[in-house]
Amino acid sequence: MTQNDIEYLMRINVGDQRMREKGRVLLIGSCMRSRYPEIVDEFRGKDDGQATLEVCLEETHVNQAGFKIGSIVRYSDIKRLTALTVDGSPHCVQLHYVIEDVKRHFTPEVELEHYVVERGKVHEISPEAVKRSRHLSKIQKMLDKGTD
Repeated sequence: MTQNDIEYLMRINVGDQRMREKGRVLLIGSCMRSRYPEIVDEFRGKDDGQATLEVCLEETHVNQAGFKIGSIVRYSDIKRLTALTVDGSPHCVQLHYVIEDVKRHFTPEVELEHYVVERGKVHEISPEAVKRSRHLSKIQKMLDKGTD
């Protein structure tokens, strides 16, 4: 697989044969491609490969991306979505929120995986961490108790 096989989320047909054949989609923040190409290639090759789509949520509104991702999951019968983004980006974190929302509201059967990259190191993130990160009051309570 080459980096040339990566498609842009907002330009691909929701029924693209590559996604339907694989049943798995890796969603990456666009900057992952240039900043961490070896990590992207590693993830793309997992489980005999997965279709890879990039999106920049600084360019594309999160609602547009969410509608497109939901449509892809339903139309192409996607079994697993994986989000891989840089850590600390207020835009990239939305990709993790979007796939959780797609699962919760439209496709509860889809499996999700969340990963972020901080200083070249990959960290798996639980759905609970994604959920909590949306609630600043809960994070503040955790910090007030001295747990982080």
